[in-house]
Amino acid sequence: MNESLLAIIVGGMIGFAFIGLPAILVRTVYRRFRASNEKTRIETPRTYTQQNLSPLVTLPGKQRTAAIFIVMTLLMVVWALMVGFAVGVFSNLIYIVFLFPLVLGLNNGKMLVDMIQRAKIRKASQLVFLSVLSAVILYGTFHYSRYIGFQVKASMEIFSELDEATEPENLQVTKAFLDSALEEETGHSGFLGYILYEAKEGATIGRMFRSSSFNLGPVLTWLYWLMEFGIILGLTIQKGNKAISKSFCEACGNWHDGEKHLGGTASANESVLLDLIQQKDFNRLGTLIEKNAELPSLEVYFQGCQVCGKSHSQLVVRRAFQGAKGTLRFTDAAQTILQPTESLLLLNQLSFSGD
Repeated sequence: MNESLLAIIVGGMIGFAFIGLPAILVRTVYRRFRASNEKTRIETPRTYTQQNLSPLVTLPGKQRTAAIFIVMTLLMVVWALMVGFAVGVFSNLIYIVFLFPLVLGLNNGKMLVDMIQRAKIRKASQLVFLSVLSAVILYGTFHYSRYIGFQVKASMEIFSELDEATEPENLQVTKAFLDSALEEETGHSGFLGYILYEAKEGATIGRMFRSSSFNLGPVLTWLYWLMEFGIILGLTIQKGNKAISKSFCEACGNWHDGEKHLGGTASANESVLLDLIQQKDFNRLGTLIEKNAELPSLEVYFQGCQVCGKSHSQLVVRRAFQGAKGTLRFTDAAQTILQPTESLLLLNQLSFSGD
């Protein structure tokens, strides 16, 4: 157990020098860039004056959009390498069924959501491409880090001393020996031979506790690996699909926070309310609606950017009433598109209740 633990630590140090350090460096640069953007967005004043009535900001050109997508893709690849390596190293010590692919999938999905928000990805084809690419790299790195640990363990069995076992020349000797043995056993050397050998030997569950360990065998091992990859890919696509369905402001690029409740009024005022909205008379509209109107009522919601006020938005009016079982129910009554200048007037004259 002590030799295995030592081998895992040494293997982790070797792999960290080639994968972990570059990954952390790129990730640190990205986080600083993200923090700077967040600070700029937070410090943007939310008061709307006449100077906000400037023409719409043009969208970034296709070349810039493509460049951002490429950079974010590279960052996601680096993140997949880093997470896959870290989890793979730890799995050499103890492997918990289904927990590890869940951790990998959730981390990969979180990074994809972050990328979607930064690169403003809207196409399903891009979502699928990034999900498959990152999942393959993540799961491949996971197994490759285990392959590094496999080599270090073998080197420590051949050479008794730690310093001797971790010398580059001796590691190369061990790798050559393993390649020969793997090729004789599976017909392939290197990483592919290792994977085929592991599948032939069968994945062992609960290897830290030998008395309760269970070997899956070759067939179930392949099926389990396929299931692991499916979990990682499924969680990644699921999280990305939720993010890609959200809307963002085409003028400033900020993501919409969702609907904001402006208030409501009695159902008897429906015709008056709709007329005021159609006339864009937001001053009188503000005097008509109240924060908490009694049911049945008409509720008014705002959908649009609350940062720059330079993009199109809409007002949504819904009828609110109690259902047969006492539950609160809504039906749409009207939707009105607002021009940027109209959105500014609305935001200036009406306060959000935050519901």
